[in-house]
Amino acid sequence: MGTVRRRLAGRALSGSLALLGVLLVVPSLYSPTREMAVADREHGSLLSHQWEWSWGRVRVAGLEGVELRDQWNPFGLAVLVVLLVSGLAGVGVWLARRVTWGHVLGLVTVGLLTGRVLTTVAERLGRSLGEVDQGAAGLTVRTEMTQAGSLETVAACVLVVALVLMGVAAARSTGRSTLPAVLPGTPAAGTAAAGPPAGRAGPAGLRPVGEHLTTAPVSFDDAGAGGGGGGADTPATAGKPGRTP
Repeated sequence: MGTVRRRLAGRALSGSLALLGVLLVVPSLYSPTREMAVADREHGSLLSHQWEWSWGRVRVAGLEGVELRDQWNPFGLAVLVVLLVSGLAGVGVWLARRVTWGHVLGLVTVGLLTGRVLTTVAERLGRSLGEVDQGAAGLTVRTEMTQAGSLETVAACVLVVALVLMGVAAARSTGRSTLPAVLPGTPAAGTAAAGPPAGRAGPAGLRPVGEHLTTAPVSFDDAGAGGGGGGADTPATAGKPGRTP
């Protein structure tokens, strides 16, 4: 009983973490995850302002907030939406525990979303570390991660932990299901080991003790042998025992 409770607790913990990770990615659908501003160091005026979404949208504004570019990536947006919806469905099936293949669906969907989020987070962090202050040209470049980007970074860590816990729980569940419920040669649960039934051979082919006491007694009475049963199947013999007339 304790093993079953530990398995259910591990399944609930991993599923809850996966659900939290999926929800933390949702703000990146409508909010930018990275922001970059380029300003004139001498005059202090903002030359350009750029926002980037994790699914590929790029929006650039120039002087006085004039929009210069707003480029969308519909394919990237569709992929992210599909991964989020499938991730939610996989977590729901994982927590429901009513579908035999629920652990497989949960692992696959959460794994795909985790890979996607890790890729975008690694790319964003790499670009932020590679930014160089263009001081020689008299410009100041400032890059920062937005709140949605920070939530997406946390989601990547949470999803990795959840995926590991889900893998461990699935491995334990698969290992338990392959073991037989009752090992051969052992009594079933709730039944006590009993000896051989009455009238059947005991261990090593020996007959049960006291079986000879249950057989019909043999009578040596001549009267009983001749007509006690009311029939004449076998004629009575005269003379001494052992002789025939």
